Amino acid sequence: MSSDSDRTPASATVAIVQASLLALSTQIDRLDGLAATELGLNRTDLRALDLIRRAGAPAPTALADALGFTTGGVTTVIDRLERAGYVRRQQDPADRRRVVLEPTETVAQREAEIYGRLIEETMRLIASYSAAQRTAIDDFLTRVTGIVASHADRIAQAQREKATLISPGR
Repeated sequence: MSSDSDRTPASATVAIVQASLLALSTQIDRLDGLAATELGLNRTDLRALDLIRRAGAPAPTALADALGFTTGGVTTVIDRLERAGYVRRQQDPADRRRVVLEPTETVAQREAEIYGRLIEETMRLIASYSAAQRTAIDDFLTRVTGIVASHADRIAQAQREKATLISPGR
């Protein structure tokens, strides 16, 4: 026996999923703005903090690359995060000439306050799906993330090329 969703034309289903992705993106953007305000940060600093947390202990140069900033520009971001008590510069234990960025305990505490309930609710939702459904969801999200990252990379490359054409001496 087939369900109504099995009889929905593929183009309609694709449009529904696309609309759902756009709605999710809008809500994530909204949450980012609210979280940045709660943390006393701007959105760029929030994004930098997220990158630092996910990367473990990146060097400032790696953070600059991930943000698309110069090393001078990222220094300002790091200074603000450090003043806010969210990041500290540490000597790299493997290479004392190098500095790495480490999130502080304050970050974990504040993020638990802001995101804790969301994480709990999301984990319950994920657990409500079968293993096969979770695998399909993970596959879809991983592939969409790759598509979005590739698209962002293409735009960034085009912007760099455009900047080079405008200012060839750079």
